[in-house]
Parts: sequence; C-alpha cells; structure tokens
Amino acid sequence: MIKLFFITMLTVNLFLMSFCSLGYAKAKGTILFVPHDNRPTSCEQSAEAPELLGYNVIMPPKEMLGGLHTKGDIDALWDWVNNNSKEADAAVISTDTLIYGGLVASRKHDYTDKELRQRTERIKSIKKTNPKMKLYTFSSLMRTPKDGAAAGVEEPDYYQVHGENIFKASALVDKSEIRKLSREEAKALGGYRNSIPQKIWNDYFDRRKRNITVTKRLMDYVSEGAIDYMVVGKDDNAPYCATHQEARQLTKYARKLKQDQFMLSTGIDEYSMLLLTRAVNKLENKQYKVNVQYNVGMGGETVPAFSDVRIHDSIMAELAMAGAKEEASPDAADLVLLVNTDPNGRTQDGRPDPGDADPMYNDGNPRLGTWEFLRIVKENLAGNRKVSLADVAFANGSDNALMHMLHKNHLLFKLRSYSGWNTATNSTGFALGQGLLSLGLNQNQCNQMLVKRYLDDWGYQANIREKLAQTFPSSKYYFDLAEYEPTAIEFTQKGLQDFARNNLSEYPGLDKLTVNFPWHIPFIGGINVPANTFINDKIALHGRWAVEMNQATCGQGAAYIRAKFKGPKIGVKMDDKNCWWRYSIDGTQFDRIKFTDDVTVLATDLGSGEHKITLVRSTEGEAGLSIFKGFVFDKEDDLLELVEPERLQLEFVGDSILAGGFNEKYIYSGTYYDMEDNDMSFGPQLARMLGADYSVLGKSGEGVVHNYGETWPSHEVHTADRYPWTCYSFNGEVEHPVWDFANHPSDAVIISIGTNDFTDPNRKPEEQDFIDGYKRLVQVVRKYNPQTPIICVEALPTMIGPRAGRWTAAAVKELQRQGDKALYYIPLNKDKPLMDDEDYVGDGTHPSKEGSQKIALFLLDKVKNILAEHGKL
Repeated sequence: MIKLFFITMLTVNLFLMSFCSLGYAKAKGTILFVPHDNRPTSCEQSAEAPELLGYNVIMPPKEMLGGLHTKGDIDALWDWVNNNSKEADAAVISTDTLIYGGLVASRKHDYTDKELRQRTERIKSIKKTNPKMKLYTFSSLMRTPKDGAAAGVEEPDYYQVHGENIFKASALVDKSEIRKLSREEAKALGGYRNSIPQKIWNDYFDRRKRNITVTKRLMDYVSEGAIDYMVVGKDDNAPYCATHQEARQLTKYARKLKQDQFMLSTGIDEYSMLLLTRAVNKLENKQYKVNVQYNVGMGGETVPAFSDVRIHDSIMAELAMAGAKEEASPDAADLVLLVNTDPNGRTQDGRPDPGDADPMYNDGNPRLGTWEFLRIVKENLAGNRKVSLADVAFANGSDNALMHMLHKNHLLFKLRSYSGWNTATNSTGFALGQGLLSLGLNQNQCNQMLVKRYLDDWGYQANIREKLAQTFPSSKYYFDLAEYEPTAIEFTQKGLQDFARNNLSEYPGLDKLTVNFPWHIPFIGGINVPANTFINDKIALHGRWAVEMNQATCGQGAAYIRAKFKGPKIGVKMDDKNCWWRYSIDGTQFDRIKFTDDVTVLATDLGSGEHKITLVRSTEGEAGLSIFKGFVFDKEDDLLELVEPERLQLEFVGDSILAGGFNEKYIYSGTYYDMEDNDMSFGPQLARMLGADYSVLGKSGEGVVHNYGETWPSHEVHTADRYPWTCYSFNGEVEHPVWDFANHPSDAVIISIGTNDFTDPNRKPEEQDFIDGYKRLVQVVRKYNPQTPIICVEALPTMIGPRAGRWTAAAVKELQRQGDKALYYIPLNKDKPLMDDEDYVGDGTHPSKEGSQKIALFLLDKVKNILAEHGKL
C-alpha cells in the first residue's frame, strides 16, 4: 500500500545534532559554545538558529553543565574546552560555568579567593591555542531578589527567611552612596541590618565581593586582548539594590574599555543567544539594521519588573551585543522588532498588585492597547517586513489576549521570531537574536523555532503552569516536584497537546510532543517537539513558491520540483485540477499529466535502488494556484536527502512568448492553457544551456503600459505591479505576499515584454508613456535586485513594428545615464528579423519550441558575457 510521507519524527535534540551531517552543505564555520546551565533555552534553543544557518555549534555534554541543585563538572569542562577550541572560529563562553560551575552555582558557592583566582586565570589561556578564534564571554552579577518567594531555591536557604530584609537593606546601602538617607531611611536600614544574623550577612556579601573581584579580573583580560568581547548581566535587578550598587562600581571600572569590548546591561539568560548572534554576524561581516516599535502608551519608557532601566535602553544594549544597530525607518531596516508593552508601563505576572485601580489580568480578554498592537503587527507584516515580536506585558509568560488575536488572524507563523518568557529583557534579547539570525532562514525554519516558544511561553508558562500548581497536594511541590513529577509530566503533556490542537493546529505533529522537567520544578519545563521534515527540507523547489508547513503553493509558470528517493513506487499529492505538468524519472522523456485525483501515482515498477524525479508546471500563473502536498512512497524512509550543486539563478519576466503560448499545439481546441508549455519557452531553454536554475513570470496578454484587449486609458494590473508578488494575481486591490528576494537572489533578471502594447489596431501607446512605463518596470525590478544584472530584450515579433525596440532601448539608455551600471539591452532584430516564418507556430507572433530554442541560442553568448562581466561565471 502506498502511503503519503512528509513528516519524520525526531526529537529536537537529535535533529539539531544531525542537521549538519545530513548532506545539506559543509558547515559555514565552527562555534564553541559553553552555556551557563543545562536548561533548554540556555543550550539547544540558543544554538538552534546558528545551526539552521549551517554553523557547527559544539557544546559540552549536558551532564557536565550545572543545573538548579548541581554544579557543573569544572575540571571536565576545562578539558572539553581545551580539546575542542583548536578548530573553532569563535567561542561563546559562560565564565560563570568555567569558574563557579554554573549560573545558580555562582550565587551559592563557597570557593576561596585562591580557587577563584586560579580558575579565572585559566580564561586567559583559551585563546593561546587558537589565537585567531574570537572569544566572547558572558557572566553575571549576583541578583538581589526582593524576597524569598522571588528567590525560589536559586539562592542560599536562608534567603527564604531573610531575603526581604537583605533586599531592603541593600537598597538603602545603594541609595546612601547616591544621596544622603533621610532619618527614617537610616533608621529603617539599621532595623533591617539588625534583623539579619551577622553570619548570614557576612556569607551573602562576602560572596558578592569575591565575585566582583573575579569580574574585574576578567575585565582586565579584555583590556589585555585575551577576551575579544565581554558582557556582564544584571540578573533580577531593581533600581536600588546590591546588584545596582555593584553595577555602578563596574561601570566606573570599565572606563578604560572601549564600547566594542565590554557591555554591562540588565539580564542574563538571553546573553548566550545574543552572543551567538554576534559571533555569526562578525564571521559573516554583517551589521543588520533593526527598527524597534512599541505598543501605545509608555512604550520604550517602561521600566520592567526585575530591571533598573528603561526597556528601550536594554534593547539598545542588546542590539550592540548582537552586533546590530538601530534604524529609524522600518522600510530601511532588515528586521522590525515589535515590543508588546503595557500602555501603562506595567510588567506583571498576571496577579494584579493589591489596590491597583486598573487591574491587569492575563485572562485573554483584550485590554487597552491590545487592538492597537495587533494593528501594528498587521501593518508591518502587510508591508512585507521581517518581523520579530517580544512579548513583555506580562512577566513569565505570553500575553493571552494578544496571542489569541494573532492566532485568530493567522499571524503566528508569519513572524520571524517570538519570545515571551521570564523577564522582559530575556524576551527582547531572545526575540532579537533569533530574529537577526532568521534573516538567513526560510519561514519553515523560523516556524520550527517559533513553535517551541509558543508552546513554552504561551501554552505552558501563561496557562498550564498555573493549572498544574492548582493540582499540587502541597505547596512544597512548587519548589521540588519529587514524587509528584510523573503526575506533573502527564498533566502538562496532555494539557499542551490539547493547547496545540486548539491554537497551533497548522503546525503538524504536535500530538506527539513530550514533556520533562529538567530542574524538577514546575517553573522550568522542557518540551520536546517532533522535528518535522518540511516540504522543502528534502525537496528542491525552484521558481516562486509560498511554503507553509507541509505544503508549497506556486502561482507562476515553469515552477519545478526535484527530489531523490528509493524504491519502486512514487506518487504525488497535488491540489491542482487545472494546470498541465510534466514529470521525468531518472532523466527519461517527460510525460504530460494533470492531477485529477488526491494522489496521482506516477510509477509503481521502478527498481529498488535510488531514483530522481523532476516535476515541472507547464501552465502559466494566471491559470491558478498549484498546491504541492508531498510525494507518495511505499515506505516512510523512501524520500532521500537531495544535495544539489550550486547553480546560477536566472529570472525571466515577460508575456505569452515567455509563457510558451501555443507552443504545445496551435489548434483552437480545449482551453488556451492546453496549448502552452511554459518550460519550453526561450527562458527555460536558455537557462538549461547555461546550466542554471530559473524562475519565470510570464503572463499572456500583458504589456508594459497596455494589456491585450485592455480599454483605454489603461487600468489593469501590469508587469511592474505584479513583479514583487510570490504568486500571480490579476487583482491589484488586495494585499499579496511579496517574494522573499533576500533569501532567493537572482544572478540575472531577463525582461522580454512589449508585444501586447502594440497589438491594438486602433491605438498604440505614446512614446513617452511607453518609455516611462518601461523605466518604471525596470526600477521595480531593480528595487528588489539592487546589484543584479538586468537584461532587457527587444520585443520579438516584427509584425508589431520597430517602435517597441527603439523605445525599450531609449528607456534603458535613460536609466543607464542616471547611474544604473548593471542594465543592458539586447536587440533581436537589429540588422534583420531574427525569426523566420517557420519559427512561429503559425500566427507570426508566438515561437514554436524550436523557435524558442533559436532565441535562446542567439542570446546565449551575449548573456554569458554579461554574467562573466559581473563575476557570475
């Protein structure tokens, strides 16, 4: 029995480890990565984006790393670093891990000054074995939670009893260094201080002093060149507290360091993501521009919970960490970061403060600003901008009202990245880092990362975690699940599967997700998402395709698919009853086919070995959409990895001559689309002569300023209007998805159009109108292809007269004079007509397949020379 196959079930970890070994391409580079603990966000989720980009991110085994109650194996970690740093191009290292054994360990350790000095000095040795490697480090200032509940179990045990007074005392000590305390404040400080046993006071603040000494030594190594870039994070901070006090000390100490060497900022958990982004951007010599937009109201002036500065200041610091810069104009930016702040500047955990006149509940009901922020999201996506979203209105989870709106409007999987976990700066930093790296990824790869955040931040943190806590037989399980953990896993797993079914149904395979609790507390959940092999992960799609999850839609002609498989049987699941397609297996002659059934069997008696298939759409775009839903095989593992060589990428823009009009048969029977083979027009034939892949935007009847049969004055959609669209449409009044030009660059764009402008016997375009229209078309193409050679070919048939050629040449010359150095014109009928009567199908206008071959051969050397001039050959 033949089964449809397009999903492979793998755990996320297995998928990430094996991605670079599956034959996609040689790794772009190697990044050594030492996280600050073993949480998924700290480890594999931070590494996922650079791995998807093609980098080899090597990370210590998780059993070496620290957790909540365990310190990392420091000696084993140092051995691992020494053994793996020799071949790395860059290293992102948590010094907390290599010196204290992890983030939590840095707050609870009892190491002596001598032990800390020895470990700190070892940091200087990392670059000695590999001086060319760029070393990026991050470390933390000890946090100052406001009380025992905020501290959880991540501070010494005594913090549960004395934490609130430690926090308040440290705040007044910090304030006393900035201004003189009032009599009441001084009295309060004495009271808090006297309530804390001296032994506890000494233990807590002596540890802080030792850690600050370590941090200053590391800063010295930056000035000596042993560390290329260092970030220190103020974790769980407040405007006045011990952390804020220490930050002021370090700010003064850092005056000797340059801005591109050192950063002190709010946060910590997001730093691995940001520094991995910096490492990639530096290796690729890129500095992306980011436009930051906030919700209405307080916006960037918001000072979030767990922070001592405005959220805008934190985001500017995160941009610097990632190696990016701010851009005022969203249209000039590479990425737009949208920040969902509360209009009143609050960042709560869903439990309003007592006495709040305007309580803020995370119950899913729209609040002041919800509709406005949805409008902001829609506006940016409609402008075809790359959008990342940081959801900071609530701490420790997504904004339910916003997420329901995004789901209802089918916008969740239109974003490049999303984050709404833990503190506000955790969310902004993670969304920014993943968003910047996503600029080199396709939407499916973005969705692969997005779904994890939606499940964790929205499904679990904002909803299921609270419901889980309500099932606890005792409050003690909030700090240690202990024997209740199997029950918690079962409850959470079912809850998330139900949540995914209701809110993330477009993402396949989530009914198979699993859950664990890596720190054995409910606050940290580990969600293992089945890794799907998406349509375009193993299958090569050429031409313009809109790929969403496990289907790909094309609405242009000559789009084609290549795949590799094994076994005797193959079929295809295609939702397209109107268009003609051709397919060839193992290089055999192409067979013509229409897809009349849900699954169309193409072969059942092939050999048991490996095979290749090419499937090509013959019909132009205006005939409708084709939705490819996967190949069909006898066994699940019959679809194989397809590794294709690097090829030239050519794009062809034109009318029915490029669409292959009438070249199948010049007999008026059936429909017009029965009589064309787009893949045998001169564009695809020329591309194959050059060994290139190709995309064709050929629309029958279309002109530069006047379409065939269009009334005057012209009012229909023309080529310049539809050129940016992914799929063909005749309706210029609706929004259309814009093709992802950045991730699918062309090596040349070849334009051949103008015939239909001159076919109306009663009226021809005026010279300046045509020249202006042609210039507009070229300028639109140039907008989306800034450095690409654009080759304008004279409109073909001589029956339309010489004006089209002269005016096309005039338009090209004007643009060349205005500074376009990569624009060319090739006449076809300069000395004599290129085509003879027998080269047409019988109407003196549309070339036969052989006539198209004649055009391709005429253009071959001329196009080769242009490509060579631009270093494409």
